[in-house]
Amino acid sequence: MPWPGAEPPLDAELTRAFVPCLPGGRLAGPLRAYRCLASTQTLARAWAAAGAPEGAVVLADYQTRGRGQHGRPWTAPGGTALLVSVVLRPRFPVARWPEIPLATGCAVAEGLETVAPVSAKLKWPNDVLVGGRKLAGILAEGVAGTPPLVILGIGVNVSQRDSDWPPDLAGTAGSLASLGAPVARETLLAALLVRLAGWYGVLLEEGFEPVRAAWRRRGLLGLRVPLPDGEGTTVDLGPGGELVVRRDDGRLARLVVPPESHPERAGAGMR
Repeated sequence: MPWPGAEPPLDAELTRAFVPCLPGGRLAGPLRAYRCLASTQTLARAWAAAGAPEGAVVLADYQTRGRGQHGRPWTAPGGTALLVSVVLRPRFPVARWPEIPLATGCAVAEGLETVAPVSAKLKWPNDVLVGGRKLAGILAEGVAGTPPLVILGIGVNVSQRDSDWPPDLAGTAGSLASLGAPVARETLLAALLVRLAGWYGVLLEEGFEPVRAAWRRRGLLGLRVPLPDGEGTTVDLGPGGELVVRRDDGRLARLVVPPESHPERAGAGMR
């Protein structure tokens, strides 16, 4: 498959370790693993532009310019996090793309619970928490074109120590190891991809309502959130993936999943 410009060097050892994690079907790969990248999201986008099929996966041991929602920076010591991006070519309208990170949150939560004795919760729109600490983040980046595509980034904290977090994340971020549930990244990736394939299939074949029901069972509601004209309390997930917020005067407001379409807003980072 052609590559635009010079392809970064693949890491044979990482590739051999993670290729068996591919579940087949819609997420059959191929998988490319790298010791160090600027961003899995940026490289997956370039690979998709060069013809990578749906289900292609990019994995990095370390990112130098990983970003999360709104382009926020995120870094982790090499080998401590699971950092992947997946090429998706969804067969439904662009207006439904905000459903993808919500379905992915359900998949990540289930994957975590499959491999570790944890109970995962979801914070709208793209965070997965365990014990009140953020363990994973999701970034779905839409790319216009014919056909259009989505680059889905997932980052999971696996083996960081509490001393690894910068001051602004201390006490709010966590890892499986720091919570007393050490897991190999290969084991975790295999579980996540199986669940992702399942929930992506639900979106394609059954629509959003089953995802909405699953999200509501895990969703952290009752939180105070800012609104353009004040504050409110989160009360529900709407039928289009929007967050329903009750204003202090009783009126309802709806927050939509923010678009992430800029080609350089890349990475599977979490913040």
